[in-house]
Amino acid sequence: MDSRELVPVGKVLKVHGIKGKVKVAPLGETLEQLQRGRIVYVRDPDREWRSLVVENVQRQPRFLIMSFKGIWQRDHAEFLRGKEIYFPASQLPELEEGEYYHYQLVGLEVVDLKGSSLGKLAEIIETGSNDVYVVKTAEKEILIPAIESVVKDIDLCKKTMTVDLPEGLTE
Repeated sequence: MDSRELVPVGKVLKVHGIKGKVKVAPLGETLEQLQRGRIVYVRDPDREWRSLVVENVQRQPRFLIMSFKGIWQRDHAEFLRGKEIYFPASQLPELEEGEYYHYQLVGLEVVDLKGSSLGKLAEIIETGSNDVYVVKTAEKEILIPAIESVVKDIDLCKKTMTVDLPEGLTE
């Protein structure tokens, strides 16, 4: 599997119970595609890709409880703790115009209306009401609300996001 085709869709937080299930935090809304029989990928400690077949998915309000074929015990599932779950980008559904997957946004250069760099989008925090973009430079971190009045433009070709920050947000 070519790693350039894979996008992270979830992160295993911990083992759940004694039967090899894991608790997964979704990275965006991409986990709807995860169903029984679907193949996903994780990276082994030696950086090799390992495929897993989804056995079961239980949806909870903010998390998923997942099990995989061949992983029946807690001890066997322990290697998944902290690992991201990847999925082929080609199998993700197309989004409406103006909607983006998290993997498309992370790494964008964030600039203000004058074109001054604020840093790179390093992480997206899902809060329930709206996402929050974590923009980092070597010296600081800015938390930017992902709302229409703040995020003015996203250009995936130029790999930039233009924002109009509320006063006092960068102090």
